[in-house]
Amino acid sequence: MKRGFGIVTVLLVLVILFCVKGTVMSKEKHERAEYNHYYAALEQDYLAKTRALLLEEGFTDCGINLTRVTYEDGGREYTVRLYHRRFDRLTEEELYRLKYRLSDVEFHDEGCSFRYELQST
Repeated sequence: MKRGFGIVTVLLVLVILFCVKGTVMSKEKHERAEYNHYYAALEQDYLAKTRALLLEEGFTDCGINLTRVTYEDGGREYTVRLYHRRFDRLTEEELYRLKYRLSDVEFHDEGCSFRYELQST
């Protein structure tokens, strides 16, 4: 009888531990989903502002490719590749000025960095 009681006790403790672990992991998954939705909204806003800036600068039908690397600590590194046939005609100074203007529309978050690549099509 004592042996059966010990087995039941151990099983109940294991079930409780399993339930607690599931609750904690579910909370972490929910927080991560909220975090991802937050950045998805920032990225969409950034793309809209970038398109508007490029139109203002006269680069119609400019291709934009935004990729990111997300690190374990939550930091993000974005690579922005822009494609337009006129980029090869710009001087170094004009390219620098365009990249500087693009950096003005970035969302400013401590853990995020941006890198720009301008390519002719």
